[in-house]
Amino acid sequence: MTVDLEKTTDFLRELLDQEARTSLDRWSSVGTVSFKDARDFASQVDLDIETSIKNTLRSRFPTHGLQGEETDEENAESPYQWLIDPIDGTKWYAARSSLFSISVALLHDGEPVLGVVHLPPSGQCFSAFAGGGALLDGQPLHGSQVDELSRVIVNVDTPATHRLAPDERAWFERTFVELSRRVYRVRALGVGSLAACWLATGALDAYIDLTGYVKPQDLAAGRIIMQESGIRLEYLSTPPGPPRLVAAPPAIWDALRGVLSR
Repeated sequence: MTVDLEKTTDFLRELLDQEARTSLDRWSSVGTVSFKDARDFASQVDLDIETSIKNTLRSRFPTHGLQGEETDEENAESPYQWLIDPIDGTKWYAARSSLFSISVALLHDGEPVLGVVHLPPSGQCFSAFAGGGALLDGQPLHGSQVDELSRVIVNVDTPATHRLAPDERAWFERTFVELSRRVYRVRALGVGSLAACWLATGALDAYIDLTGYVKPQDLAAGRIIMQESGIRLEYLSTPPGPPRLVAAPPAIWDALRGVLSR
């Protein structure tokens, strides 16, 4: 089954616009379902939006795989896989902060080919499909053009250091200090999809996953949006620990790699 990426992206934008209204209508009554750890939890709104998105996608693409944050995986052997994050930033959402999004991507053979990130509080909708460029509310996006490391504002995902093995903790602490020393400023939003979209607008200049453990659902849509805005993305092997995603303008990517590889 061949997917028309442009038409499917349009369809997905409309779907997430509907789900965004649900998230806003229920903002005052989130309802905790279960804690994933001491601070990370899923809300009833997460579960309901994910179920709704899955039902719609299953009806339209019955042979495609479905992978959500809160529910079981379906059709895992399909070359087409939908990755769904119903509320990226649940803690912010539950606290009535606007730092959250709804994020959905389609992967083909493991690579994102389209993605949509909707920001319900502002109504902004970021989207991209392979070869079609990145858009914000239908207008083309071009990522940061910064070409000096000392001018870079970088967003990082940081680990829970108490969970790391001693060698990973030492690497993180050393790298974070060196990164802070070399760039203009370090941010840590804690919402990967938003960081990716703001990198595509130029509001941020780089994104680094210093954990190596960010869930695929969190960044799949953001990855294609960053790529289509001209940002270079690569997973960098930085032992100890797993490969870590580095996203930045081509002019500074190698310099950031140098910081992480020290």
